[in-house]
Amino acid sequence: MKIGMQYRVYRSTQQLVVAAGFLLSWSIAHAQIGTVIGGDSFAADCYRTSQAAISAGSANRRDLGSCDRAIFDGGLRHKHLVATYVNRGAIYMAMGDRKSALHDLNLALDLDDKTGEAYVNRGNLWFFGNELTKALADYDLALELGVEKPHIAHLNRGMARERLAMLAEAQSDFQESLNYAPGWFEAEFRLTRVTDKISKKNLERQ
Repeated sequence: MKIGMQYRVYRSTQQLVVAAGFLLSWSIAHAQIGTVIGGDSFAADCYRTSQAAISAGSANRRDLGSCDRAIFDGGLRHKHLVATYVNRGAIYMAMGDRKSALHDLNLALDLDDKTGEAYVNRGNLWFFGNELTKALADYDLALELGVEKPHIAHLNRGMARERLAMLAEAQSDFQESLNYAPGWFEAEFRLTRVTDKISKKNLERQ
């Protein structure tokens, strides 16, 4: 079961696009930055390909082509290059290539360490690798810096906290996720589950 891609488009001189995809089949939500810089540009193609990869939960090496061309031949401005590295990292994540995804996300953060969405995606990589302390640190940074979809970062941080048995903190994150996205099934489900866990623990102490 998965929830499809949702995104919002911002029209400006740079035509910056920020998107977030939710993949329940991956057991965690994903954040993504994309940049559209006009027409049929390689950067725009990379963005669209990364959207499709996140939505499908899979990708292959051919899907990297537009991102590679945008990075090496596109003459991208700084912010567009950062975005394209994040998008290519999302494709690597969908391919299951964690090492390459981490490399691209680190490159993006080396270029701009204030990119909240890159921290969310890198946190996801740590989460998948069961490196939960690192995941929490990146989710904390993402929320501190600000992200377009804070409900995703709160959900992901809540999941990491739940795995670490930080149940009250996880409960707070899931509730905050719902405050940003009322009625979101994934957050509602996890909030109910962690609340039940807390209730059982309290009963055991009595």
